Amino acid sequence: MLEYKKLLTEILLKKAKGYSFREKTEEYNVSDGKAQLVKRKVVTKRVHPDVSAVKALLQLSAEQNEISQMTDEQLQVEKLRLLQLLNICDEQTSAQCVIEEEQ
Repeated sequence: MLEYKKLLTEILLKKAKGYSFREKTEEYNVSDGKAQLVKRKVVTKRVHPDVSAVKALLQLSAEQNEISQMTDEQLQVEKLRLLQLLNICDEQTSAQCVIEEEQ
């Protein structure tokens, strides 16, 4: 169950921050029974940040820790944890972009 929540959090975080992806379109011409590539188009698209994903993240984290009952020290620790999570997500996104460019 913990692994499921972690995966859900990562997905929601990606959607909440927005991301980019590459879309490939290929056109073929069939002649003499053989398909020949005529045109290949690669476009990088951007998915904008999603407010509903932010709301879902807040609800998910509210279930884990009731924010209104946290002390100032606990809030500071939670803030640092969330900032580290954002940095990890940024690093993974950058690494994925590098891998996609190599392919």
